[in-house]
Amino acid sequence: MFKKIQKMKGQVLMIIIILHLILPLFTYTLATTFLYLAVPLEPLFATGLSAVLNIPVLLWVYFYDQKNRGYSLTESFKLTNSPVSICLLGAALCILGNSVVEVMGLTRISKAYQEAANALYSPPFALQLLASGFVIPAAEELIFRGMIFASLRDKFSFGLSAVISAGLFGLYHGNLPQGVYAFLIGLAAAWLYERTKALSAAFMLHIPANLLSLFITNTKLSGLLFQRGHAAVTVAVVAAAVVVTVFCIVRIYWKNNLKEDIV
Repeated sequence: MFKKIQKMKGQVLMIIIILHLILPLFTYTLATTFLYLAVPLEPLFATGLSAVLNIPVLLWVYFYDQKNRGYSLTESFKLTNSPVSICLLGAALCILGNSVVEVMGLTRISKAYQEAANALYSPPFALQLLASGFVIPAAEELIFRGMIFASLRDKFSFGLSAVISAGLFGLYHGNLPQGVYAFLIGLAAAWLYERTKALSAAFMLHIPANLLSLFITNTKLSGLLFQRGHAAVTVAVVAAAVVVTVFCIVRIYWKNNLKEDIV
């Protein structure tokens, strides 16, 4: 009887995990698609408005899940011990992620990326800042870390949960360059969430990364940082980003008083 109950609990947990993998992405994507096709709105505006409409529901579900896990609402959005290090880590990972994408030549071979870039960077800069810099990252962190990663982590190891959630985050972006970049950011965000137990830490990583990416693109710094004709500048910037990344990871690790490696 006991084994049967345990098996039923396991099945219920798996159903909950599957629902957390499907429903948030489905509703968010459905709302975005409707706003884009039926209203119609520009892609970035539609995605940002969809995020605004979905965030209250996502917050409610996330808070409900956290309560069942035994965490208070204040714990999920507490100010972490190392906010500056987290923001710097986000900026450094932005540089490293874009460098990886450029070295692999992914932006030049992906037609889907060119279409996405036009949709992201053609609207007014103020809209880019509000939507891509703040609103969309908030919705994405609630979905991919707050719901998908956290639900997977209830059942599986950190490594598997992080890879699956980051992989889904990458696939969600719909093109290879953004997918690779998002996968790296997703792994880092999952690690932060695991370390701090606060979704606010993932926000602090994601938002600076997006803001710096917007700044680099809109000021044409990408031509200076990631082109072969400026190899010395690229090497210096990437080396600095590596140093900052390592420093911030070590500092965050010890500031959160976790002495054992994650299994």
